[in-house]
Amino acid sequence: MEFWAPLPKGTATEIVSNAKRLEAKGYTGAIVNQVYGPPWAALAVAAANTNLRIESGIAMGFVRSPFETACAAIELDELSEGRFVLGLGTAPQIWNEKFYGERFSPPIGRMRELIQIVRQVNEAAITQSTTIAPFDGEHYSLSFESLVPTFSPKTTRIPVWVAALRERLCELAGETADGLIGHPIWSREWTFDYALKALSKGAKLANREISDIHVQLWLTASIDTNRRQAALRARGNVAFYAGIPSYHSYFDDHGFGDIAKSLVEARREKPVQDCVDLVPVEMAETFALCGTVDDVGQALEELGSKADSMCVKPPTWAVDPNDMTVQRQLIDELLFAN
Repeated sequence: MEFWAPLPKGTATEIVSNAKRLEAKGYTGAIVNQVYGPPWAALAVAAANTNLRIESGIAMGFVRSPFETACAAIELDELSEGRFVLGLGTAPQIWNEKFYGERFSPPIGRMRELIQIVRQVNEAAITQSTTIAPFDGEHYSLSFESLVPTFSPKTTRIPVWVAALRERLCELAGETADGLIGHPIWSREWTFDYALKALSKGAKLANREISDIHVQLWLTASIDTNRRQAALRARGNVAFYAGIPSYHSYFDDHGFGDIAKSLVEARREKPVQDCVDLVPVEMAETFALCGTVDDVGQALEELGSKADSMCVKPPTWAVDPNDMTVQRQLIDELLFAN
């Protein structure tokens, strides 16, 4: 099992220190999120100072030109000497529309075209082509007729992993991507009975082997000798995601639709930390791994049987920074106990 870990943003010195800590612990790779700024700079710093693999986890797919995303990926591929993974996601509709002023067109078809364009530009860089064919799709129409490519001759094929919450994106990953990134609020039931089955369905539609698609599970773990305290700590993460309107159907499918609706309303006026009491313990235990070291370890072993890599993260929303540091240390100890 490969273990990857989130890399906090900060000063260059702080990024280097944290990346070296991950490498010394034995992590395979470092992940930088786009919440909300682009992840490229921090990934470049990590690549220049360690031998870790690096992953955009995720880069929001629709808030920039596909050509810009492809060029950034090619640059990071060169900087890291082929250690970069392009993790792409749709991000919530409200983020696209309210934060970035970007129309949220049907995400499945748009993500499919985005991957096609990234692959097309990546292939042109690999072959050192002097031209790139135009792309004319439903969502993107790009012409490269006056482009003079200046891509590095060292460019390699960049893996594209798709982040997903619901089944259709999992299916798309099975059809078109090199990997699937699981959402940090996937329940165990959802992972096994819906997400991975949808991934397999997509692979079959494209006549692909499921073994050719990298499955990376992102998991939120809260560890404590007191199981209830572990669940209470995880409530902030659930409050954050359940407060996103487009996620309502996911929580409704788990029987928490009314609570999610209340959280959407509350989050319109209150910060996450003032909404955690709306999240019952049962809900936190459904969407995060909560309990003792043995409890969490057993859950990771069960989930790991279906994954190629995992990113296990402590709760980050409405959690004291010192408590978060302790949780990170407990996770490190659990993952690398041997």
